[in-house]
Amino acid sequence: MMPSPDGFRGDPGRLAATGGAASIRRMNRIAALTLAAAVLAPVAITSAQTQSSTHFLVVGDWGTGSTQQADVAKAMCASNAANPAKFVMTVGDNFYSPDGVATDGNYYRPMACLLAQGIRWRAAWGNHDLGGNSTATVLGARKRYYTYADGTTRFIMLDGNNPSSSAQRTFLERTLKAAKEPVRIVAMHQPVYTAGLHSSSYEGRRAWEPLFKKYGVSLVLSGHNHNYERIRTGGVTYITSGGGGAGLYPCVRSQPGLVMCKPINEFLEVDSSPAGIAVRAVGVKGDAIDQVTVPVRVAKVTARG
Repeated sequence: MMPSPDGFRGDPGRLAATGGAASIRRMNRIAALTLAAAVLAPVAITSAQTQSSTHFLVVGDWGTGSTQQADVAKAMCASNAANPAKFVMTVGDNFYSPDGVATDGNYYRPMACLLAQGIRWRAAWGNHDLGGNSTATVLGARKRYYTYADGTTRFIMLDGNNPSSSAQRTFLERTLKAAKEPVRIVAMHQPVYTAGLHSSSYEGRRAWEPLFKKYGVSLVLSGHNHNYERIRTGGVTYITSGGGGAGLYPCVRSQPGLVMCKPINEFLEVDSSPAGIAVRAVGVKGDAIDQVTVPVRVAKVTARG
């Protein structure tokens, strides 16, 4: 028998002995209010979590003009229509043939439904994007590395083409150190951990991974290998989403912490909040390839930083 707010266990005889019917009525009112609060509390929590959540889509290695690109774009449009995204994050290789240049064939026609929905872009620069300037002029990424915040999430876009840049490493550390948002997500093109055809960016791993661990980065997103991968190592989750339309690559190497590697056309639906980062990899038919809730990490920084 559950205790009442006054410490009683609901024994009517005992209640009568300590105040009679008035006590019983008072306890019933308190019990009713307590029950109502218990029922309403989950609704309030859910509402608060919804307000602090950022919903966005992720696509990589996509601007080829292929049938597969159009299929992925169609699935993204259906997802965005059902649950509007704040933006589409790209993890690079946005435009092929000609490299770095948006054309009717590789962008305006295959992505027409997303463009009609007024989607906003947050783009990373891939190696194929260096041949032109459309990642800046069309997708709005005028800098090769930059940061922005949405709700409770701090996003940092890195230039995986230049991982040895000391200026970029300084930018990453300063941004993470100053971040007030509890959730930190990093994105770049070349993965620092991968089981795919292209090897890991070891320069990026040496320069950036210690900062990911120190400053509480929870999720690192990348492309470059044309597949879907999820790896968890050192407390950080690394996801490759490179199945946006370019020809698929096999999974060819073992990797510590590898959970899944699959050569498949896909994109990601992500909901980021302090309660966790829910990631769903979605195929061209809207099917779930993988889904995981990434725990939010806490920065390992002393009071002096």
